Amino acid sequence: MSHYFEEDLTLKTHYRDINISIDGTSILLRSDSGVFSNKEVDKGSYIFVKTLLSLDLKGHVLDLGCGYGTVGICLNYFNKAIKLTYSDINPKCVELTSFNLKRYDLDGNCLQSDGYLNISESFDYIVFNPPISVGKEKIYRIYSDSKAHLVPGGKLYLVIRKDKGALSHMKYLNSIGFTTNVIQKEKGYLVIECL
Repeated sequence: MSHYFEEDLTLKTHYRDINISIDGTSILLRSDSGVFSNKEVDKGSYIFVKTLLSLDLKGHVLDLGCGYGTVGICLNYFNKAIKLTYSDINPKCVELTSFNLKRYDLDGNCLQSDGYLNISESFDYIVFNPPISVGKEKIYRIYSDSKAHLVPGGKLYLVIRKDKGALSHMKYLNSIGFTTNVIQKEKGYLVIECL
């Protein structure tokens, strides 16, 4: 069985444009089969984008596990001052994100990487909608690695459904030296800031 967090070269292409509307502005994003939330933007990502936009982020941002670029592209569309790097294990996601960036004439570095395997830089902010179905062991390793890829004073932002283990994720993050705060609760999702 194929998962969006794996490379599956057997999947047939089925492009579709999906819409995300932020404060009355409609952003069209190309999606495809074999990627997360390929028929519509998921509620967690939508809540995440709205919350992150309210923070007025500055500097270099990593959209980790970017999918087709929903979070990073929306951030950069409304805030041209930030520099974005997009990464995903799935090469189809890297291709889609590159297409979506060109559609809106946005700059961004897109790369294929399993976690931080191909990432050497440090970031002011890392934004991550963790693929819960990959399992806690892999996600927790990504959390640990995230700490090493933040500049001093940098922050990791996550969105996780409460019923999918958000509180246990926070407990683990605190155990590895992050200080976690829930900065938004909406429709069962928690947006978590990790300092």
